[in-house]
Amino acid sequence: MVSGKLKPSNFVGKVEFGTVKSVPNKNTGQKVPSFVPSTNQVRYAPRSRSITQSDSIVGTSIQDTKIIAVRHNESLTDQLKVRFVKTGKVHDIKYISSDESNTPIAFDYVTIDKEPLGGLDGT
Repeated sequence: MVSGKLKPSNFVGKVEFGTVKSVPNKNTGQKVPSFVPSTNQVRYAPRSRSITQSDSIVGTSIQDTKIIAVRHNESLTDQLKVRFVKTGKVHDIKYISSDESNTPIAFDYVTIDKEPLGGLDGT
């Protein structure tokens, strides 16, 4: 899928995985959607597709997605959302390519929507 070896210097930011739930607003009492993390913060490495890979997905449901790599975590599912810690933007997970090789260092490639969820800033 995505080529290239991962080095520690590739992991440039932090993300959290979790769900979106309605919680009451402290000021108004009205329920508003909010991100609720289910994992600790983890470092991620952005990955890019080759030109051939990009051309082959034109017109598919994953055309407008991006890929991040994280350390292997068995609790990750495509029902979760991902929040970038620096920006607070929450994205849907489309697909998880999980590494089941049972090696000490394994990575999962997480395909997420490019655009953040509308009206949800993760705070």
